[in-house]
Amino acid sequence: MDLKVNVSYLKIGMYVSNLDRPWIDTPFLLEGFVIETEDDITTLARHCTYVFIDTDRGINAEEYIDDAPPRLKTNAYLERFLQDNKKKVEYEDVKTTKEELPDAQIAMEAASNQVAHIMDDVKEGKNLNIEAVRGVVQPILNSIIRNSEAYLWLSMMQKKSAYTYSHSVDNCALAIAFGRYMGLPKKDLQTLAIGLLMMDMGNVKIPEQILNKKGRLTETEYRIVKKHVRHGVDILRETEGMNEDIVNIALTHHERFDGSGYPNALLGAHIPVYGRMAAIIDCYDAMTSKRPFSAAKSPYAALQNIYNWRGSAFQPELVEQFLQCMGVYPTGSIVEMTNGEIGIVLSQNLTQRMRPKIMLLLDQDKAHFAEYKTIDLAKMFEDPEGYPLNILRGLDPGAFGIDPTEYYL
Repeated sequence: MDLKVNVSYLKIGMYVSNLDRPWIDTPFLLEGFVIETEDDITTLARHCTYVFIDTDRGINAEEYIDDAPPRLKTNAYLERFLQDNKKKVEYEDVKTTKEELPDAQIAMEAASNQVAHIMDDVKEGKNLNIEAVRGVVQPILNSIIRNSEAYLWLSMMQKKSAYTYSHSVDNCALAIAFGRYMGLPKKDLQTLAIGLLMMDMGNVKIPEQILNKKGRLTETEYRIVKKHVRHGVDILRETEGMNEDIVNIALTHHERFDGSGYPNALLGAHIPVYGRMAAIIDCYDAMTSKRPFSAAKSPYAALQNIYNWRGSAFQPELVEQFLQCMGVYPTGSIVEMTNGEIGIVLSQNLTQRMRPKIMLLLDQDKAHFAEYKTIDLAKMFEDPEGYPLNILRGLDPGAFGIDPTEYYL
């Protein structure tokens, strides 16, 4: 019997009967062979996303892809929203960013500590506590519903440590903000938030020396890392009270709209909309975070990449919604003005995304202002000398020695 198997799950002893592309496009001389060495697997992984194995002529697979996988459960409202743009819920900020900051700070500090404990417990073999997970999500959810800027501002400003933990918490917050912008009801926001918080839970099963490796991963190491999806799904499915949407977020957050993702190479709408959203969020936060093997990109640069990958890695309609949600220059971005002054984006103007509120830090000569001042580009169109005032460009984190943690509101 032939099975369609992702290359991440290939083992020595399997018989490869066919590929996901013509044999002539690969270096293999025989059309059908037994995998005998790790080099065989590495070569297959270099050229293919999946292969077909004959289980009558070689060993079976622990993981495989159905030839016609069933369509996973999706969110019908969001699918319609991407077509008609009609929101189910219209959220409005009930607090200013400054008013919400203290509660957002408490929620962030509690979340970081609690997620570390949750993941450490699972790493030690304990069951995942879904109530503890909900306890992490709820304060973040409440904060972002009251004000969509404060928590994201703090998240961008913080000095991140323990990438896996902070990445999970940041993904959760971004998911809530994204879902809020798209008009999801609170119950659905909670599902999306838990899914994004827990989708990388499988990393607890991956050796830390691989997760924390400073250099580029080898192909063998990358195959090991990709197995975190399967590990995470298993953990979630064994958790009492975990719903199908959350499991499917973990299962599909590395799938790509053009079918180039893993573990199942799902294409387009075969990926649940939550999974398509999670892919964008996960990629954006990874790019804007300092990791063992790469420096953080500016939010502006990360969004440019997301935009460039629309139609291939990501669904174009979702990319458009994410860009509108985050703004051209996301909250926390360091920017240079057309007059040479330097500032940090404090909050967005929903009707004029190119003209956010900015705290100015450096003057035209790149010297610190004696007193920092806040300007609203939606109301201020000229600089003091009467010239048009706009954002010239986004800058990389740390530009001009600016440490954003020093500039909390």
